[in-house]
Amino acid sequence: MVANRQDAWTKDEDNYLAEVVLKTINEGSTQLMAFKVVAKSLSRTAAACGYRWNSYVRKFYKEEIEAAKNSSKKQAVPTNEVEEEKTQELSIDHSTEIEVPANEKVGPEITFDSVYKFLEYLRLKVESGGHLKEIQSLERKLLKSKQENELLKIEKQQLIEKLSELENEYEHLFEFLDQKRKLVSINSKSDIKVKSKKE
Repeated sequence: MVANRQDAWTKDEDNYLAEVVLKTINEGSTQLMAFKVVAKSLSRTAAACGYRWNSYVRKFYKEEIEAAKNSSKKQAVPTNEVEEEKTQELSIDHSTEIEVPANEKVGPEITFDSVYKFLEYLRLKVESGGHLKEIQSLERKLLKSKQENELLKIEKQQLIEKLSELENEYEHLFEFLDQKRKLVSINSKSDIKVKSKKE
């Protein structure tokens, strides 16, 4: 099913969008994930949700965004601390009582939840590829429009130069005609004087 709503956003939808985005930031996830969630709930595209967030809703939540980012940073634990915790968890396995040597490096534990999150991230990344194609198509159109604009600017400049040349030629022609008219006028006056003298 393709989400394809064209209607205006309601206040409730804006609030829902903000709520989901802030929650996602607070959890340390990406805004793209939030846009996907909102898109499914509101039958809109993730691109439309992202555009609405960046163009309108975001400016009303500057402080909340900063607080969510800070909260997310505080929740993030340095990797060596995580590895240390995982090592401690693995070294004390209550069900089997097997001890893992403390000096032996143990990688992070793979849980169903971490695999699910990773796969969900990949799925959203693949799905967002459609928007990537749309963006690339729009970028090509923009580039083509810029090239056409440059050609039109060059053509405009050439027309301005041609107009200037024509104006100069017109002025010279007008001056030439004016000189000829004066000459004809002088000649006709002198002819009249000559005729009058002969008479």
